Amino acid sequence: MSRSTTTSAAAPRRARWTALVAGVAAALLLVTTGVTATERPAFAVTYPSWDDVLDARKNVSGAKAKADEIRALIQQLADASAAAQAEAQRLGTLFEEAQLAFDEASFQADELQRKSDEAAAKAEESRLRAGQFVAELSRAGGADLSASLFTNPDQAESLLSRLGYASKISEQAEGIYDAAMRDQQTAQSFADQAVVAKQKREELRIAAEAAFQQAQEAAAAAAAAVAAEEENKRRLEVQIQVLEEDLVITEAEYQEGERKRKEEEARRKAAEEARLREERRRAAEAAAAAEAAAAAEAAARAAQNAGSSSGGGGGGGGGGGAPAASGWAQPAYGWISSHYGYRIHPVYGTYRLHTGTDVAASCGQPIAAAAGGTVTYAGWNGTYGNFVMINHGNGLTTGYAHISNGGIRVDFGQSVSAGQTIALVGTTGASNGCHLHFEVRTNGNAIDPAPFMAARGVYLG
Repeated sequence: MSRSTTTSAAAPRRARWTALVAGVAAALLLVTTGVTATERPAFAVTYPSWDDVLDARKNVSGAKAKADEIRALIQQLADASAAAQAEAQRLGTLFEEAQLAFDEASFQADELQRKSDEAAAKAEESRLRAGQFVAELSRAGGADLSASLFTNPDQAESLLSRLGYASKISEQAEGIYDAAMRDQQTAQSFADQAVVAKQKREELRIAAEAAFQQAQEAAAAAAAAVAAEEENKRRLEVQIQVLEEDLVITEAEYQEGERKRKEEEARRKAAEEARLREERRRAAEAAAAAEAAAAAEAAARAAQNAGSSSGGGGGGGGGGGAPAASGWAQPAYGWISSHYGYRIHPVYGTYRLHTGTDVAASCGQPIAAAAGGTVTYAGWNGTYGNFVMINHGNGLTTGYAHISNGGIRVDFGQSVSAGQTIALVGTTGASNGCHLHFEVRTNGNAIDPAPFMAARGVYLG
């Protein structure tokens, strides 16, 4: 959808934006002052040792008491993990709302600045036109009609005709002057509005950054809580078996079993990554073949229409399995289902800014880092669902939304390379089908990803 807006659409959008700004500001006040809906979960810091477990086995009552204690610890781990994930989801939603408010404000500020520039150019044109008109009158020589009537009474009729003509010229001059003044006032009005909009944008930028930091910390805490639960739960469950099922196992034997389990998990992960790379390579080859066939067909049609064999056309290219020469890679293979700009939201049915490009693809298909960088966010992000953000330096970031549950393949702070699998396509958040929402931001401002990527030799879709 075009980025231009109609008058009828602008009013409800301004109202919705104003309400959203107020809501975000209120919510962020709670966040930044440390008042949260749920307190950060406290993790258990002490666990029974293997000696404690083996000692408790010596009598039935001791074994039962120790097993109950361990079960309580397992429940505490589960509760802490759930609380951390709930808090991460809550703050992730606040971050997305704050980001949306900033995006709307940024778009409006840019639009007002554009209108201000256009109005200023028109005002300058009107001013020059008025000045030119005065100069032409001056060169024509403004004759004193009264003096002519005294000195040449016989020419009165002619002079009175000229007087009427002069009156018309005066009216025309006044019209030109009024138009110049109106244009100047319009330009000043847009300039004033642009200043206010930029101030509001800066306020919302600060709010969005604060929300991002809170969500970032919460996402990292949730990941740590889940890891702590998984790591400790296995050991605690084995200890219960030792107490209740007469399982004989030493701590050394348990640690050896864990070592082997982790080795097997690493092998499985490596095999999965290899499978995803192969899947991505095949998708790249299929896309390249389809593009080559389309280019050949277009060239054949052009040659047929021209009646000669000349006049073929180059093609787009677009990132095969390996990154382009620019160092950028295709984030996902598919077709573009929605472009950057204002649109009717497919889920909510409201007219709102779409800050990225949607690439329709099968759920589970690999998503790749568009360029090398550092993961600065990996977690829930409101209507974006599961979300990954990568910082590429120099104020440039890319975002990947609607990732499948369990489909995030990177962690906060991890370094990634262009083309590396970072997630799997899903439909989480406000989504009505499997796709990747891909966005590019410069200094926090969303820009159209399609031309940005095309300039780097990568064609989305």
